[in-house]
Formats: sequence, C-alpha cells, structure tokens
Amino acid sequence: MKRSLSLVFLAIVFVQQVFAQSIDEGKKFMYYERFNSAKDVFTKLITANPKSEEAAYWLGQAYIGLEDDATAKKTYQTALQGSPTSPILLCGMGEIELNEGKAADARAHFDMALNSTKFKDLEILKAVARANAYTNAGDANYAIAQIQKATTLKGFKDPEAYVIMGDAYRKLIDGGNAVLAFKNALMLNPAYAAAKYKEGRIYESQKNTEFFLAAYEEAVKMDPNYGPAYYSLYVYWYFRDVVKAEDYLHKYISVIDADPQNDYYTIDLKYAAQKYGEAISMSDALIGKVGPDVIKPRIYRLKAYSYFKLNDYANAKTSADEFFKKVHDHDIVPKDYELYGDIMSITPGSESKAYGYYEKAISADTIFDNKVAYVQKAVDLAKKQKDVVAVSDWLAKQYGFKKNPSNVDLYNLGRSTFDAGTVSFPYYKKADSLFAIYTEKYPDQAYGYYWRGRCNWSIDTSMTNAMANPHFEKFIEVATTSKDSSTFKGQIKVAYKYFIGYNVFVTKDYKKAIEYCDKILALDPADQDAKNYKLQLNGGKQQPAPGAQNNPGGTKPATGKPASGGVIKK
Repeated sequence: MKRSLSLVFLAIVFVQQVFAQSIDEGKKFMYYERFNSAKDVFTKLITANPKSEEAAYWLGQAYIGLEDDATAKKTYQTALQGSPTSPILLCGMGEIELNEGKAADARAHFDMALNSTKFKDLEILKAVARANAYTNAGDANYAIAQIQKATTLKGFKDPEAYVIMGDAYRKLIDGGNAVLAFKNALMLNPAYAAAKYKEGRIYESQKNTEFFLAAYEEAVKMDPNYGPAYYSLYVYWYFRDVVKAEDYLHKYISVIDADPQNDYYTIDLKYAAQKYGEAISMSDALIGKVGPDVIKPRIYRLKAYSYFKLNDYANAKTSADEFFKKVHDHDIVPKDYELYGDIMSITPGSESKAYGYYEKAISADTIFDNKVAYVQKAVDLAKKQKDVVAVSDWLAKQYGFKKNPSNVDLYNLGRSTFDAGTVSFPYYKKADSLFAIYTEKYPDQAYGYYWRGRCNWSIDTSMTNAMANPHFEKFIEVATTSKDSSTFKGQIKVAYKYFIGYNVFVTKDYKKAIEYCDKILALDPADQDAKNYKLQLNGGKQQPAPGAQNNPGGTKPATGKPASGGVIKK
C-alpha cells in the first residue's frame, strides 16, 4: 500500500513538473513575442487541465499579444466562472478592462488580487504591473509601485520584473529611471536580451543613434533568437539602406512564428523602395489570400501611405478609414494620426478636421522634435486657410514648445492674436496680455506699446475709457526718441490720429486735436488725412461734431477703430 501511494505521489510530482515545464515553454514564447506558438502551448495545457488558472491567464495574454482582446476576454470570463476569486485571473480581466476604458473596475480587480495575496506573490505583482505598464489607460506609477514591492520579496532575482518597471518609466517619459531599471535586469541576468533591447528603445526616443544601434546589435548577440531587436534594426535601415533592411528582415522572419501575414514585411520593403504601385497591388493580393476579416489592420495603413505618396488622396483616405476602423487604439502610432491629418488637410471641405488629428499626434508622440513638426504643420495649414483664429491658437502652442522664444516669436504670436480679434472679440484681450509681456521683457522696444494701444483701441472703440491712451503715449515717447524712429513713421502717425479722435470726440479739446494734426504734418507734409482734419477743425461750419457723418480720411477716428495701416516692419 505504501509503495502504491509512493508511486501515485511520484506520478503527481512528474505531472506537475511536466506542466511547469510547459508553462515555462509558453512563457518563453511570450518573451520572444511568438504569440501564436504561446497560444498553442497554453491551449493544450487548458485542454489537459481546464481548471489551470495560470494556463488560462497566459492564454489570455497570448490572445492580447495577437490583438484579439475579444477572445482574451472570453478566456478570462470562462476561467473566472470556475474560480471567481482567482488573483491571477482577476489581473487578466483587469487588463481587459483597462483596454475597454474601465479603469475603476480594473483597479478594483487589481486591488482584490493584491490584497488576497498580501502583496507577497511575485507573479501577481508582475501581472498587475504588466497590465498597467502596457495599456494606454494603465497607471504607470501604480505599476512601478508593485514592482518596487516585488523587489523586496525574499530571494527576488527576476529580470522580467525590472523590464516591466523600465517600460512603466518609459511610459512616463522618464528615460533615466527606465534605463536604470533595464540595467538592474541585466545585473540579474547579463544575457537577458529584452532588457538591452528596451534600453536601446530609450536611446532611440532620444535620437541617440550611436547608443540605440549598439544596444540592438548587442541584444541579438546576447540572444540570436530575440526577434524584436532584429525588427528594430530592420526598421532603422528601412529608409537608409534597403539591402541591410532586407537582411535584418530575413533574420527576423527566421525567428518568429510562420504566418502567411509575414508577407506584409516584403510588401513593406516595396514601399521603402518607393515602389508604391507594387506595394498596393501586393497588399490587395495578401488581403485576398488571408481574408479581410483576418488580415491585420497594418496592411490598410501601408496602403494609405502608398496612395498618399502617389497623390491619390481619395484612396488614401479610404484605406486610412479602414485602418482606423479595424485597429486597436494601443496599436495606433503618432504618425498614423499625422497621416490622417495630412489627408484631411488636402481634402476640400475637411481641412479643419486635420487639426484634431495633429492634436492627437502631439499627445501620443513622446519625441519632442516630432511634436514640434506636427504643430508646424497645423500652423502652415491655418495660414493657408487664412483662418486667423486657428493661426493664433496654433502659434500659441508653437510658442509653448519653444525652449528659448525670441522677441520676434512673441511679437508674431501677439500680432496673430490681434488679427484673430477681428473674428472673435476676446482675442483682443489675449493679444493685449501678450503685448503686456512684450513690454515687460523688452521695455526699450516700441512694438509692445504700439500694439497694446491698438488692442485697447479695439476693445474701447468709443475711446471714452481712454484705455489706449497710456500705451500710445508710451509708444510715442519710445518711438520718437529711438535711433530707429524713422522706421516707426507710419505707427507714430496712427497714434497721433488716435489722439486727434480722442480730443475731438471725448475731451472736445479741438486745439489739442489740431496740435496732433501738426505733429503728423511735421512727419509727413503730404498726409491728406491730417490736412483734412485740420481744415475741418479750423473751418467754422466744417468743424466736425460728435457722431458727424462727414468724417474725413480713411482712419475713421470718429468710431475710434484702429487704422488699417501701420503694420510694424521687423
């Protein structure tokens, strides 16, 4: 009897060891991002042991890797029916909920899993961190906190945990701490290629070519089976050296799962070689071969870019629409938003829609120079459309991105905001605030005072509150004593004409008004407006009265509106 029990015990241990080895095999496929192979392993394990919570969790993870969240969700729901309080399954469902935008539900499930294991189960801590680091709606700080707890566990020596932490820091755009986490992973396992590869991604985001290329190359030396590094090398050489790119592509394909959709990469190289027509026809053939319901959305992205390069904007939009309809949010890259914005910008009647996509690209991109480029596209579009409000708004964003904005940058922003006031009145006040900053930063320059005068004249059109007076007075003081006073001749005349109107219609001081006429004529004896004003003020019946309809000249001092001329020459 004892012998029989021993044999049963040995059989159980053997089965457990085989099962553990199989789980590890599947997790290794996950590490290499071979999700189909991982799915096959975990599916067999579930078939053999339907109650295995660990196998169910990892099967769901494999489906997420395959961009099949629906099946992943079904996997977790089915498993939870048998084990409704399983910590690892709750983590899996929480990840699905994050992808569905249900952050509160996800956090509740994560907290339940962590509390039930008293924060002492390494796999649960990693699962929670993994879900939050790798989903758009995940909380990166929450992920980091779980890994920090994991590192305090007795006997901790898991490099994957540090890689998850590094990716969470990368999500926070904290490159320094991300690199430190990846280096900690390598200290635990010097051959852990994922850590070196991810370190390279940080350097790539910083455009540090020397460091990120070396990191990718070192990663494939550490582990020649690590496909993601080959793929990044392929992408780097994609537009630089098609021959090198093709070599890395072949190496990549040799270590990933066999799949008819791998033909996509060969088609992609056609795009890199600027053979856009071939790329489109081969894409259509692959869609037909695989099926439109199975093909990955990226093929439509490739078609959209190809059509765009051929200036076929209608088909580019159709393909882009199909891409956005099918793709998961977490698989959209900033350049996708930029492309759609570019398409909208040249689609008659849809130009204004482009701004929203440029905004999305700015928000999604972590590379500063890319953000600046998207803003410039929006500025250029607004100017092309002669949309003064949009020009002002986008120049304001552009100004915010400038590390050391100049006086010309501030001036241009203020001027564009003033112009927007002709369409939307509140922009006059915004412009005044900007030129107030200008006068503080550059008190010896006349521009700020002049445009504060123009802004306040536009706000106080009747001049009864004299809002523009101190600004025009200061402008005249600075401009007339400047060594470049001759360059302000037109603006000085505008300021003088303002005071003609103010003294005629507000203070009724006609003598003072005539003095300003004389000031203008001293600057420009041929100024017809000043001649007419002076003639009327001195001519008895011709003397204008408040609200008179025969106001001479083109500057309309009776209404107190700014003159149409007088733009500063920079």
